[in-house]
Amino acid sequence: MLDDFPYSRAEYWIITGSAMVIYGIREQTHDIDMGCTSKMADQLEADGYTFSLTESGNRKFEIGEYIEVFENWIKDKTDMVDNVPVISIKGLIMMKQELGRDKDKKDIALIKEYMSTKFELVENVLKPEDFVRLRVATGFADIPIEHAKKALRNGLINVSTLKDGEIVGMGRLVGDGAMYWYLQEIVVLPEYQGMGIGTMIVDHLVDYAMKNSSTGRFTTIGGVSAKGKEGFYQKLGFEVIPNGIRKMIEI
Repeated sequence: MLDDFPYSRAEYWIITGSAMVIYGIREQTHDIDMGCTSKMADQLEADGYTFSLTESGNRKFEIGEYIEVFENWIKDKTDMVDNVPVISIKGLIMMKQELGRDKDKKDIALIKEYMSTKFELVENVLKPEDFVRLRVATGFADIPIEHAKKALRNGLINVSTLKDGEIVGMGRLVGDGAMYWYLQEIVVLPEYQGMGIGTMIVDHLVDYAMKNSSTGRFTTIGGVSAKGKEGFYQKLGFEVIPNGIRKMIEI
């Protein structure tokens, strides 16, 4: 259908359920949703297509029975998939979160499940140089390589998230390895945030603590949340306390 679409691919991008089909997350969709530039919206209006206004004041066009076009609806950025401009995975999640319907929440779960197959979680391969690189890229203070070497050496476990061989996320667990456990540097590069990677890392480290705890029936995992990230940990069952975060787990 898009092969015959008479508008420049530089002026539109595929969004929502249609984007999920292109990425291979969903098998089919009933229609095609697009975002477009104001330039293309002007052209659609000039070509006689009627429109309604969205809550944000942008134009929404219906082209035939199966295509809806939304002026300037974009989150994050676009990617090219099989020569078709598509909203990025991160942008797709953001759109679904904005819509907030039950079906959108189910779609977000599908997207994150799909993304989990695209990333590899590996234990104890984190190099000091990558440790420092990810810290700096996400706003943590730069530290000398020698300090990074010692920190990694003295931790209990570190995990790295790999995308096409590149480390895009990391996390560490420190403590005594029996009773006391602390999450450290749960970090995901900005361009990969919002895709469920942080959740994968935390879940893996929590599972490690559960399997190796010697405290009896319960154990506690603590940590310090970066400012503004408390909600992320609360969704994973952590309690926000005055000096950080805490989660009591049954083992």
